[in-house]
Parts: sequence; C-alpha cells; structure tokens
Amino acid sequence: MIPDPIKLRDFEDLNFKEVHDIIFPADVRENDLVRAKVRLSDQEGEAQTVRIWKMSPLGIELLVPKPSKFDQGRLLDIELKIGKQMTILQGTVVEAGEEVRGSELVVIRLNAPTRSTPPAEERRTSSRWICSSQFYPVAIAPNPSQFNDFIYLTVRDLAAGGFRALTSLRNKFLVPGMSLDLQMSFPMTGYSAITARIVRTSLTAENGKDYLELGLEFSHLSNSQRETIGQYLIQFSNAESLSEINSAGFRPPSFSQGVDFQYIKSLTDFQQVLDLRLMANRDVGKVPASYMATSMADRFDSTSRILVGKFKGKIVGTIRLRFAELGDSLELEQYVKLPESFPRINQIVECSRAATHPHYRRGDLWYSLLQHIAIATLRANRSFAVISTTKELVPMYKKLGLQESGVTFEMPIYPGVEQHLMYVSAYDALSGINVGPIAWAIVWQKAAEFVDSQQIHGMKNMNTTRIRLYRFLAPMTRLLATLNLLKSSRR
Repeated sequence: MIPDPIKLRDFEDLNFKEVHDIIFPADVRENDLVRAKVRLSDQEGEAQTVRIWKMSPLGIELLVPKPSKFDQGRLLDIELKIGKQMTILQGTVVEAGEEVRGSELVVIRLNAPTRSTPPAEERRTSSRWICSSQFYPVAIAPNPSQFNDFIYLTVRDLAAGGFRALTSLRNKFLVPGMSLDLQMSFPMTGYSAITARIVRTSLTAENGKDYLELGLEFSHLSNSQRETIGQYLIQFSNAESLSEINSAGFRPPSFSQGVDFQYIKSLTDFQQVLDLRLMANRDVGKVPASYMATSMADRFDSTSRILVGKFKGKIVGTIRLRFAELGDSLELEQYVKLPESFPRINQIVECSRAATHPHYRRGDLWYSLLQHIAIATLRANRSFAVISTTKELVPMYKKLGLQESGVTFEMPIYPGVEQHLMYVSAYDALSGINVGPIAWAIVWQKAAEFVDSQQIHGMKNMNTTRIRLYRFLAPMTRLLATLNLLKSSRR
C-alpha cells in the first residue's frame, strides 16, 4: 500500500517546494480579477503591488522585481483582492530566486494543511454535529473571480458558529477571509440564503478521492435560518437531544418530525417507558422520591397499547391508550364515579400515564402525541378521548378543545395531587369545534388532513366554512405562535 503523502510530508520544512501539494495551481493572467500587495511582516511601510503568477488555496506564486527582499523563510503580509473582495493573509516564503520573464519568482505557502478533525479540546468546548451521509446539505455560490462560474459545496458537519464543507480541487481561488454568498439546501427542511466566511482551507480525501476542505463561519443568521438549520439537525444529524440544539441558538419548529411514533413491542421498550414515567413525574414533583421505576407500572399496562415517541432510538414521550369494551370498566372508575352524561365505554379511548422527557418539552412532542391519540380514536371507530390532568394544565387543554367533566379525584400513584377529568370529541377537535384558529393550526391541522385524506371514520366534511377560514389563517397563526415562543425563550 502506498502511504498517504499528506501525512508523510513535513510542512514545517521550508525547503519543501511543492507548496500547492496535490492541487494543480491556476495560472493567473494580468487581466484576471486577482490582485496582490505584499510586504515583510516585520517592516513598516506601504505594501508593494506584485504580479500573481500561479495560485491555489494553499499557496501563491508571485513575480516581483529583482532583486527582492523576500528571502526564503521570511514571513509576509499579503493583501489579496479577488473580484471585489479583499482579504488579509500571512504566508511564509518557501522558495525565491528563480527568474521568470525577467522577474523573480517568490513561492509562498499561505497556510499548512490542518487536521480534518478538530482537536479534542475544541470538540469539548463546542458542539459539532455530523450530517447524515444520506442527507448531506449542499450549497452553491457564485465564484467571486470568474464570470458565470459557481462553487459547489457539500456540508459534512455543522456547529453553532459555522460548518465544514468539501468542494472540488478545481476551485483555486478560495482562501481564508473570503466570504461566499451561499444558497444552501437542507434536505426535507428547506432552502436558505446564507453568507459565510472561509476561516480555514486544507486537503482531505474520501473514498479514494481528494477534496478541498473548507472551514466556514456564519456571518449572520436570522431566526428563520436558525429554524431551518435546527430542523435539519433534529432530523438528519447525530444530535442526541433537543436541548443541545437549542443551547447552540437553533430552534427547530418541529421536533416531532425527528421522532418515530410507535407502540411498544418488547420488554426493553417497556422498561424505558417505566424509567421515563418516573423521571417525568419526579421532575414536576408528582411522585415521592422513594418511588422506583417499577412503581410506575400496574395491571392495566398489559391490556393497553402504549404509544411512544423515539428520538435516536431513545423513548422521549409516551402515553397509554386503553380501548375498553362494554362490560369492562375504565381505570378511572377505581377512583371516581363517572357522570351519567359521560359517553358509553365502547366510544371512549382512555388515556393515562402520559410522560415526556424534561429535555424535550420546549417543542411539539406532546402535541404530536395528541394527534396520534385523535387518529387512533377514530381508527378504532370511537369518538372520545378521556384524560386526567392537574389544575394548572386545564386552561391549556380547554384551548385545544377538551371539556371539563366537573369531576376531580386523586390517584394513589400521585399522592396529594388533584386530578381533573377531561374529555374531547376527536371529530370536534379535528373539525375546529371549540378550538381557536391558532390551536387548530398548531395541534390539529396535520392530523385532520391525514384523517380526511384516508377517509377514516368520523371525518366526513373538511370543507366547512370554519375549516376553510382556519386553513387560510394557518400560516399567519403559526408565525404568531413562533414569535410568542421566541419572545418567551428570551425571558
């Protein structure tokens, strides 16, 4: 096997003349939009205008009048103008003295190739997320130095301040300090116009092919751009939690799009559910510290369907659904007598033991669980979902269309916590009855349109005046809700 030449070369050796490494440098003609001024770093005075002879992202060759003072090993300050962009660089003279067209050729190394992987200390101090190899973001930017030419980038990882990308070795005029006006595409998420500045250039190889690697930093990100990047990170990166993405300033509008919803089928999943129930209820002080995970199970688990949301294989949300038949009794009936006006038991889906991971609560995870409840209710040819909740959450549930039964009670598993019995007609909620336009757009619209498209029982008319109005207002109401979320997150 032939050793990797990049790893064997000593870039500290000033006698190494192949300053461009494996990149074939571009010839720079006098009428090209590439100009340079140089001066010795340890001297004052005006920089000297020089002719650029050849150039690559790693090095630059100059033709200077003879005799020059740019001896081998000297450090130079370089003002490099490419198109309209001016960037200030430093370089070390690697070779000087050869005569070319009556001038002296001075070969300068702009920077030594750096490691593709950040040092361990850098990785510890900043979050960096690896992009999925099946869904790499891509970007395109006009070449600042050439007419009708474009630079194509493939993003390999993202961080709070910028990203790492690969591009072809044909791009000879990319140097640190240059800004690129990028049109970035994030798969399944969206497009965004983003300006980024090159801070590092190096060489790398993937699958036997050589690339120019760029480290870029964002010049500025708007709230909508942060949402787009955050949404991509949730769905297609190795991010392990919503909180780590939020802490970097990214706000994915829909965490649930990165979550897989399913019913548990294994003892391993059931153990995760019990652990999550305990953690979530301890976090809000609903259960004593002496409780263990097994304390969160009861006999109704074996006769129910347990819905979970999994993020990166980890259960982050759950609720138990029970489909009792005539002759059975609800779990609730152990603690309270149901009102005479309550729906028949075979028209009810009893929802209990809800829990969401504390790190994933500033998103739409719980709303997505509610959507799945509504769909499951109608798919089972039932009409009503029944749930119990604490007093402080009653106003929120009422906004979503749930009604109070007037019944309160306590459950032994949550000692001293008053429970309020509430119920909702799945058909009414999805149809916008007793639900305002904002709550319908955020919580129920997707579920309503799915149920309508699949012609599931109960959804017979999605073309009412109310629904047409709510659909018309949906983009504006989602924007208002997003602005309110951003405002509250700054408090």
